[in-house]
Amino acid sequence: MIDPTRRQVLCATGAASTAGFVGYTATGTQEDDEQDDTSPDEDSEFNNVDVMFMRMMIMHHEEAIHMAELVPERTDRQELLDLRTEIIEDQEAEIDLMCELLEEADGAGCDEVGGVMSRQMDGMMRDDGMGDGMHDDDDDMDDGMHPDEMEEMMPREHMMTHDDKRELRRAEDQEFDCLFVEQMARHHEGAVMMSEHVLDEGESQRVANVAEDIIEVQQNEIELMEEWQDDWDC
Repeated sequence: MIDPTRRQVLCATGAASTAGFVGYTATGTQEDDEQDDTSPDEDSEFNNVDVMFMRMMIMHHEEAIHMAELVPERTDRQELLDLRTEIIEDQEAEIDLMCELLEEADGAGCDEVGGVMSRQMDGMMRDDGMGDGMHDDDDDMDDGMHPDEMEEMMPREHMMTHDDKRELRRAEDQEFDCLFVEQMARHHEGAVMMSEHVLDEGESQRVANVAEDIIEVQQNEIELMEEWQDDWDC
């Protein structure tokens, strides 16, 4: 079982957010209103990499939560039941915190994440690559993110495809146990890569703190799941 004290740091930083996915209404001068809503202004502590990281990581965390929610119906292995709780609590707290930071960064908050962002990431997760919608002649995405930038932050091999999700939903018992730890470990590796990228290219210290927490927690879980794969003869 994972040490529960690792969860307390993230919960302490994320618990203050009760807004969740509530929309954000920007106020300010006419000059502020005329700025690009998707990009931080010159005085912001956030740069475009910080914003892209938070938007992608929120979607990535939601995907991990959906995977974890499958566990009780498909296995009674206690290790996975405990891991499920850890993943859901840690990553929901981080989503809350990133929603708060995203509101400060670009004035859109988490309402924006469910629209264009989800379509772009859906294109990246297709088995056949980026998808037609990701290769538009117009290099400027609606929210300022180009697909090449998204893939630089996290290569597609660390994202769940639709076939991966379908296979996991259909598995049970030992097959599910082995498949879950294999897919979740790969998924975690993607989160670690994204976090390392924003530590190198981002500007916000608060975003960097989130990234450092993600690396610590998810790297520990990767190592644990790799041990389980050996123990369970996966």
